[in-house]
Amino acid sequence: MARRRLEELSTLNVLFCLLVILIHVLSHAVVSLEKTSWQYALVIVPQRLAFVSVPGFFYLSGVKLTLPREHPQPLGDYYLGRIKNILLPYLLAAAVYYLFFVTIGWYTFSPAQFIRETALGTLSSPFYFLVTLAQFILLAPLFQNLTRRYHPVLLIPLAMGLTWLSSMYFNSILQIFCPGGSFRYSDRIFTSYLIYYLAGCCTGARYEKLPRFLAENRPLLNTAAVFFALADGFISLLAFSGRRAAPYLELIHTLYILSTIFALHGWAIRRGALKGIGGRFWKSADQASYLIYLYHSLVITIFNIIAPRVVGGRVAVLLLLRIFVVYPISIGGCILWQRTWAAIRKKHINP
Repeated sequence: MARRRLEELSTLNVLFCLLVILIHVLSHAVVSLEKTSWQYALVIVPQRLAFVSVPGFFYLSGVKLTLPREHPQPLGDYYLGRIKNILLPYLLAAAVYYLFFVTIGWYTFSPAQFIRETALGTLSSPFYFLVTLAQFILLAPLFQNLTRRYHPVLLIPLAMGLTWLSSMYFNSILQIFCPGGSFRYSDRIFTSYLIYYLAGCCTGARYEKLPRFLAENRPLLNTAAVFFALADGFISLLAFSGRRAAPYLELIHTLYILSTIFALHGWAIRRGALKGIGGRFWKSADQASYLIYLYHSLVITIFNIIAPRVVGGRVAVLLLLRIFVVYPISIGGCILWQRTWAAIRKKHINP
């Protein structure tokens, strides 16, 4: 049970990691192309659909939090593990980004600025996830207790409502209590992603029942995932190109994400483990996935500085080149670094 579970969660972890890179690889084309062009449609739709990745990471975090353990983990050990494996690598990555930005003249060195931007997750676009994840980590005992005490039938609708209220109306609600007030970083508040994390917690707490549940409901889940993917892609194109307002888009996007996460989880269970070279690569990418998440944007930033000077400014050329450069360097570099670091540690620990 434990081995099979690890395989499918690893599969989802790598898949979401690849999609996160895709989001940022496509960003330049999304902001550069004419919004009514067919080229814009070719990049905005896959980018929009790739946004399943970050909610997917919240889902996986919730699953792993509540998975049954033979020996329950003390809360202190849990927090120490999160500090070691999540917080410290993030602080190092933030320092690397900040020093790089200072070196190239984007920032003037200021410890106060570094602390503020690290705390807000504004040094790089993927860092907002880590600021939000830190809130879920702090509240881990609450979510463990909720999933033990209450049934998902009660928890999930409440979480859905709170997520929609927070993600769409946070500042409107804030103005009830603070007239004229506004909070720029409401996308970093944990309630804006509550449904995905809590869905993961409910899944992990009842994981032994999950394969059968997904198998029995596969036709509905797959149909819903395809339907909402088409709806989300089409309506996103209309909305972001300025053709039509779509105030309901966030609702459709949430339904797309939830149905797709469960459909992909079912696929990952059926897929099983890859063998041979593909399996070894997938395992290595899984182990390095957090580093890939942290540093792929730095690779893109360096590419965006150098590439236009070399090949010019054509969006299509830069996009193709960005794909063929960023993926190998981000993934290969992080895998290589992790293996090198593991070898160094092994040599010093077991000389």
